[in-house]
Amino acid sequence: MDTRHESTAPAQAAGYILQLDRALHHLALAASREIGVAVEHVDDIAAMRDGKVILVEQDKSSSRPAVQLLANRSRAFWRTLQIWLEHCESPDGQYVERRLFFVNQWVSSPIAMLLKDRTKKTIEVADVVKAMRQIGAKRSRSKIQEVIDDVLSRSDEDLAALVKTIEIVEADDPVSERAKLANGLGLDPRADADDILDGLLGWLTTKVRTEWSEGRPGMITRNQILIQSHALQDKQAKSRFLPRPSADIVVSDEARKGALARNFVEHLGRISAEREDVVQAVDHFLKFSIEKHRLVRTGDVPDAEWRNRSNRLRERWDNLMRRKKRELAGSTSATIGQTVLADTTYEYRESLDGQMCDELYMTSGHYHRLAEEDEVWWDPNFSKEMRREG
Repeated sequence: MDTRHESTAPAQAAGYILQLDRALHHLALAASREIGVAVEHVDDIAAMRDGKVILVEQDKSSSRPAVQLLANRSRAFWRTLQIWLEHCESPDGQYVERRLFFVNQWVSSPIAMLLKDRTKKTIEVADVVKAMRQIGAKRSRSKIQEVIDDVLSRSDEDLAALVKTIEIVEADDPVSERAKLANGLGLDPRADADDILDGLLGWLTTKVRTEWSEGRPGMITRNQILIQSHALQDKQAKSRFLPRPSADIVVSDEARKGALARNFVEHLGRISAEREDVVQAVDHFLKFSIEKHRLVRTGDVPDAEWRNRSNRLRERWDNLMRRKKRELAGSTSATIGQTVLADTTYEYRESLDGQMCDELYMTSGHYHRLAEEDEVWWDPNFSKEMRREG
C-alpha cells in the first residue's frame, strides 16, 4: 500500500481497510474452496493454491482525486515492478499467473493506459516494454531513477514476461462491488447482505491479526470464509424468523368479532370459560394465525416443524388431560377443563424449530388453532365422535 503522499493515520487505516476489502473480494470470487488469500505476505494481497502463489496484488489508494496513482515516473508504479521482478526471479515467483494494480480511482497516465490496452489486447506487450524504456531514458537525479534503472536492467524478454501478467483493476462503485461479493458467496436472497459482509470483514480482521500476532502469514481460505458466511446467515435467519412481539401485530375489531363464532370459542363455552379467557384466546388465535402465515410465506420455518410442533403440543395436552382427570376426580367437567386450559395456555411456551419462542400467543394461539380443528379440547367429556354424531 503506497501512502507516501498521505502519511497520516487516517490514510494508513484506510489502506489497511482496503487490503481487507480486497482480500474478501478475492475470497468471495475465488474459483475453488482451496484458494487461500494472504494479507501483507509476499505482497499487499497474495492468492495461493496448493501452497504456491498464483496471484499478487498491489493496492494503491488516495482520497485526493487530483493524485495520479500510476504516473509514468511514480514510485507506486516502478517500485512495484521492482518488487514483482525480484519475486519473479525467486523460486516462488514462477507460479504467478496474474499481477494486479488495484486503484481506488480511475488512472489515465500514458503507461497506465498502455497497460489497459495490453489487457484488452489492442496493443502488443512489446509496445509497453518500449514505452517503459522511453520513460527510463528521460534521466533525472530523483531517487526513483535508481529504481527505474534497476527494473530496466532486465532483458526485453524478462520485462515482456512480467508485463503479460499485469492488469490494472479500478474500483467498482460500492453498491456493485457488494452485489458481486454477495453473489460470489452465494448469500441467501432473503439475507441482509450488508450485515453479513460487515460481519465477514470483522471476522477477517480479527483472524488476520491473530495470525500475525502468532508469527504466521495472515492466510484465509475460501472454505473458511464460506463456513463463516453460512454461520452468519444461520444466525441472521434465526433472528429473522423469531415471532414478532405481540404488541407489533395488529388485529382488527372486525376480526375479533368474527372469531367469536369459531369452533375453538365453542370449546371454551363447553367449560364455561371466563370472559377474560375468551378474549385472550381470540387475540392469541388471531395473532398466531397472522404470524404463522408470515413465517410460512418467508420459508424461514420448515413445514415439517409446524407438524412436529403440533404433535408436541397435542402430546403435552393429552398428558395433562389424563393427569387432571385423575387428580381432580369427582370435580365438574368445567373445573377440570379450566385447569387444563390454564396449564396449557397461561404460561407455557413451546420452542419453534429448536429456538426459544418467548411470545405466549405463539403457544396459546397454536393450542386454540388445534382446538379449532378438534385436535385438542378442554371439556373432558368431549370426543371427536360427538362432533361427527352432532
